[in-house]
Amino acid sequence: MTDTSPGTAAAESGLPLLPAERKWGSLALFGNAASAAVATWCFIIGGLVSNYLPAGIGTLVMIAGMLIGMFFVIMACLPSATRYGLEAIRSTRPILGVRGSLFTVALLITFTLGWNAILVIFLGRAGAQIFVNSGLAGESTRGFLEVALAVGGLFIVWLTLLKGPETLRNVGPIIAGSVIVLSVVVMVLLFTKLGADAIFTAPALAPSGDNLLDYMTGIELLISTGLSWWPYVGGVLRNSAGTHTAIWPAISGLGVAVSAICLIGLYSSTAIPESKGDPTKFLMEVGGLGFGLLALAFIVLANIGTAMLGIYVSALALKQIPAFDRIVPWNVTTASVLAPVGVIVALFATPFYDHFGTFLSFSGVVFGPLCGVQIVDYFLIRKQQLHLRSLFTDEPGNRYWFTGGFNLSGLVSIGAGVCAYLLLLDPVTFASAPAFKYIGASVPATVVAAGFYLILRKWVFRSPEEPATGRLARQGKSARSVRTAV
Repeated sequence: MTDTSPGTAAAESGLPLLPAERKWGSLALFGNAASAAVATWCFIIGGLVSNYLPAGIGTLVMIAGMLIGMFFVIMACLPSATRYGLEAIRSTRPILGVRGSLFTVALLITFTLGWNAILVIFLGRAGAQIFVNSGLAGESTRGFLEVALAVGGLFIVWLTLLKGPETLRNVGPIIAGSVIVLSVVVMVLLFTKLGADAIFTAPALAPSGDNLLDYMTGIELLISTGLSWWPYVGGVLRNSAGTHTAIWPAISGLGVAVSAICLIGLYSSTAIPESKGDPTKFLMEVGGLGFGLLALAFIVLANIGTAMLGIYVSALALKQIPAFDRIVPWNVTTASVLAPVGVIVALFATPFYDHFGTFLSFSGVVFGPLCGVQIVDYFLIRKQQLHLRSLFTDEPGNRYWFTGGFNLSGLVSIGAGVCAYLLLLDPVTFASAPAFKYIGASVPATVVAAGFYLILRKWVFRSPEEPATGRLARQGKSARSVRTAV
């Protein structure tokens, strides 16, 4: 039975959480942050980086790039999430307007749909590989097994979320701990069976011949990965009691942990190029069925844990549409988010999986500029003060209505950032401008968007600033009044 307590209802609808309802401590925050990020897409990301960089320099790039991307996401999302109890979509109303914020609903659902599809496709493929190689199933059943295991994973995710978001707090740390332990085992097996020399002396798989360009391409992939956590950060960190409680679990769970798991994909791919970063094939070869089942356990735990949070934040995004929020119950909302993933798995798994690098690059295209605008708006324009009642009022005339429900400053600035990125790097072909190898693409796009927004809000589309809502000590009363009114 779904929990219908006020706190759970707010968590399911995207209403601001009161301080007393933010019950996640550091362990729960770290567990859910890690379970959001640590999944088999890390293997694919590591495999992509191995095309450009060998294991040694790739290790440094993996950590540095991820933390750079995470810096922008945390600066953009964490303050409003922990101070006001807001999820990611609602926090964009000040920069995009009441109607303009629907752009981020579509953006969030699209990207979490992509991430969840990658997870379950990988789960189905790895599970089928293990069944076939171990002799438990014939080669002719591979296609059926891939789809059946993927759809089964989706069903498990839906069942797990039936009791509402509180399930995440309880299950997240368990999944994250199990996955981290299994990751250590896989890493130890890689080094003991292959040897450090085989891993660190192997060259990059498809370098361009320009060392600086290869380095920047690798770090750009990881910055884009860090930026892609924007949809997840608000959904997780709004459950925190405060900023100090949230910041280190977010950095360690979404940044450091995912970097470490990406290294498995990097090392597997450089030492065994045909694996493309997937260690399950290696484990089957060196250890037989026992190690294969261990790998499958890793994939099931990691992917289902991550998909749970992805479905949660996608459902929250749908709940930002007023008609959807009023009519559709939570369990139907989560099923609505899962259904398109099932369609991709059943009909478009191969082309989608093969273009993962393009999908990843588009995270930098859009989330970098979005973060830049949010950072400038919150810290420089609004001086860390938001008007909660206007955030949850949809009628014309509220303080975030702007022009017909759209903040032209934010939309133009994000567009400028996107253009800056595309001038530096083509996310489809990875063709780049000469300047790319010196400055990258995501960081300049973020800076351009931030600069445009500051100029436009200060001197072009200037409007009276919203009054402060009061000190943090009075925030609970403000949030409570909004909840009552809504």
